[in-house]
Amino acid sequence: MAVGNLEFIKSGSGTSVSDLSITDCFSSKYDVYQVVIDTLGMSSTDLKWRFVNASGVVSSANYDSAVLLQRSYGAFGDNNTVNGTEFRSVGFTDYSDKGVGTVITIFNPFNSSSYSFAQWQNAGASTIGTPVRKGIGVLKVAESHTGINFTASSTILAVGARVYGVK
Repeated sequence: MAVGNLEFIKSGSGTSVSDLSITDCFSSKYDVYQVVIDTLGMSSTDLKWRFVNASGVVSSANYDSAVLLQRSYGAFGDNNTVNGTEFRSVGFTDYSDKGVGTVITIFNPFNSSSYSFAQWQNAGASTIGTPVRKGIGVLKVAESHTGINFTASSTILAVGARVYGVK
């Protein structure tokens, strides 16, 4: 069922996990997808994400990204990566029970003739203030991706996300 210009495709959630994959959510039906993360509980670590293809999680060193860190509690900063193994700084909280709001827009993930691009923005929760992040990225591999994988450097206490196709 469509809501506005978004059509719900799939959701996923987990508690006390090392990573969470939402598979078989990208197809030739859409060129643009929106992923909404509305649940996140971690212990002072960044949420990261990668694409999933038919072989599994894509962790090759082909992820480039630029993230602007907009902190309410201090100076702004950058978190830029060239030839990384994931997109970083997509969500942050140092609470186990506070919400976050992250929206990721993904372009051409299923198109095997194109690189996959993304942009994201996040408002998190921290004991020292509100971290806000805005990022852009590209996976420099022309291949078909069918899903998304969330990971962190420590256990993810709680994570929940929904995937929508953009009409």
